[in-house]
Formats: sequence, C-alpha cells, structure tokens
Amino acid sequence: MRAKATLTALVCGLVLAGCGSDQGAAPAPGSTSAATTPPSAATTTPAPATTTTPPRTTTSPPATPPPATPSCAATSRWSTEARSSATMSRDALYLVRAGRHDCFDRVVFDVNGPAEAGYVVRYVTVVTSDPKGDPLPVPGGAALEVVVRAPALGTDDSGHQPGRVLAATGDTLVTTPGWPALRAVRFAGSFEGQSTFAVGVRAKLPFRVFTQVDPRDAIRRVVVDIAH
Repeated sequence: MRAKATLTALVCGLVLAGCGSDQGAAPAPGSTSAATTPPSAATTTPAPATTTTPPRTTTSPPATPPPATPSCAATSRWSTEARSSATMSRDALYLVRAGRHDCFDRVVFDVNGPAEAGYVVRYVTVVTSDPKGDPLPVPGGAALEVVVRAPALGTDDSGHQPGRVLAATGDTLVTTPGWPALRAVRFAGSFEGQSTFAVGVRAKLPFRVFTQVDPRDAIRRVVVDIAH
C-alpha cells in the first residue's frame, strides 16, 4: 500500500511540473513572431526638368522696294519757245507715230531718206490747214503747229509707190487721250514741199525738237518731245 501511494505521488508531481512550464514555452513550430519594421524613409522623386521653348519668330522677307522714280531734270531745261530749222528735204514724209516715255511724250515724223529735214514748231491759238487756212482744232488745252520741211507722201516727186498718200487734210493720225502730255496729231496738209500738223497738248508744256538718222535704214526722223 505504501509503495503504491508513493508511485501515485510521483506521477502527480511529474504532471504538475509539466503543466507549470507553459509560461516559458517556445513558440510552436511554424509560428512566427511579428517583427516591427520601421517605416521606410520617404523617397523623393526629382521633378522633371522644365525646358522653355522660345517663341517662334517669323521673319518676313524684305519688302520689294518701289521702282525708282525717273529723274526728269533734263526736261526742266526745255522751254515753250518756238524752234526752227530752214533746211529743206525732197524725200517723202511717209509716217507719223508717237511714243510714251517716263518724262515726256514723243511724236516722230519719218522722212524716207537720210538728207537733213528742217522744221518749225511753235504754240499757236489754232492750227490752220495749208494752203486753205481752215481752222483745225485738236483736243487739249494747247495746240502745237509742227511744220516738217519735207513733202508728204503722195505730194513728193520721188516717183516710187505712186498713188499712195500719207493722209487727207484733217485726218487724225495719232490719238492718245490718256497720256500725260500728248492728246492727238492731225494732218493739216502739204504745200510747196513742206507738211503741216496740228498737235494737241494737255497744256502749254515745254518741248524740244531734234533730228536724227537711223543708220540701219537711212531714215531721217524729226522728233518732238513734250514734257509731262
């Protein structure tokens, strides 16, 4: 009986010893203690670099300069006084034409030969036909009487191209209503080896007269330039 009681007491002590060891027991296999991880340091992402694009500038092409204004200083030396040359030509005056220039309007009288041909150019109240003397008005504020000392085609004695004439008395040979100086040219007749023309001008403007020969065709030209 005594040995049985001792054995019982021993077993009970072992059991109690096992029950009291719960306080210091290691964690069960497979379990993990929660570790405290300090918060990571804040990461600063640098701001992207800002690139400033300069504004686009448009360069306009240089403006085209206006055309140069022609110098008309030469016409300031012209005058409204009558001009004349006494030389007579027997070659036929066969063409009258006009041209517009920067500073003056031009009337050209073509004589069919190289010989010198004289002229009389003057302002008159009204040009009269030759030889009848009938008034021959022209448009414009002034009238130039131009006498070329050469017979008009058809009244000359050259003998070529018979039957052709320059014009009939009173015919308008040139009309230029919009030109700065010249307005019209009318044929006033041919008599005694010279031809007369009425030249209408905007006003009593300065003019010049000269003659020249074209070396290509040996044609004498009587030129009247009227300033603008």
